[in-house]
Amino acid sequence: MKVLLVEDEPDMVALLEATLTPAGFEVRSERGGDRIADVLQEYDPQVVIVDVMLFGSELDGFAVVERIRRVPGHERTLVVVLTALSGEDYRRRALEAGADIFVNKPFSPLKLLQKIQSAEIVTD
Repeated sequence: MKVLLVEDEPDMVALLEATLTPAGFEVRSERGGDRIADVLQEYDPQVVIVDVMLFGSELDGFAVVERIRRVPGHERTLVVVLTALSGEDYRRRALEAGADIFVNKPFSPLKLLQKIQSAEIVTD
């Protein structure tokens, strides 16, 4: 199963890769979401993990999630939002944008893995 990481922090990318790859996931990362539509069409992931704060990207994570939902064939892709921002307003914004799972940093990588594995992922 393919996972796309939209994350600008190399340490976070390394942590997620170290968690997901041994569990059988193929992982690709992008530093920002500016090319998200093209990347989705090219890579065709079943899961996308998006950080909210993407430095150097024109889009924040909320906008990336909205764009994911507009790409044909990715309306039902599992989208996980990760953020260091806390509060119910951020959770609501993520879910309204189209996220399926909202996770605050710091987080347990193993719990995140379990959430992804237990989600109903559509593979056409």
